[in-house]
Amino acid sequence: PIRYCITAACVFLSNPFMSMTASSATVLSATVIFCLVIPYMTAFSIRELIKGDKRTSDATPGCPTWHPFQCPNGDCVPIKYLCDGSPDCGDEYDENKSMCTAATRPPVEETASFLKALLNAHGNDFLVKVFGPKASDQLKGMGGVDKVAVALSQSPTIEAFAMEMNFSQEEMEKMTNLMAEIASGSNAGLSNNEAADFRFFVQKLHETGFF
Repeated sequence: PIRYCITAACVFLSNPFMSMTASSATVLSATVIFCLVIPYMTAFSIRELIKGDKRTSDATPGCPTWHPFQCPNGDCVPIKYLCDGSPDCGDEYDENKSMCTAATRPPVEETASFLKALLNAHGNDFLVKVFGPKASDQLKGMGGVDKVAVALSQSPTIEAFAMEMNFSQEEMEKMTNLMAEIASGSNAGLSNNEAADFRFFVQKLHETGFF
């Protein structure tokens, strides 16, 4: 967005028909201020989270194909050594609990798409039935769909997820009971369509030790 704003400002200044009157100077100033504000208006985004701080230092070469996983400190580790209970990275990152949990769950992008599909199909407040009042208006009180998707992907247990979402004990127990009923084949107070749509993901969470 900033690149486009700078281009627009340059076009504005180079326009031979645009003299720098008080009003045009005001427009240009407003454009520059808006461009500077844009980065701070960006909401939580999976794309930005995944992008992270890429290691681009020339001092750290890429890992060979037989040791393709690169630890944060530059060590190269075979894929089979990841999350095997024995640290191989110098900083033990290959046994990071959140990373190893996420490896067993559906990709975070798929989880986000699934949550959005549920909301589109059953209404913006559908997930209130699962997570409680904080989930109203497309999970707004929980930080939005993307943030919830990341938490569901990397939280080892439902207790860890509830803590990250600042749930009360009552909210956590209600969510746990509902998911357990859904996983066992019950509708848990949801309509047949709602329960059927939600069950596949709940079963994935159950299989990976979430609850």
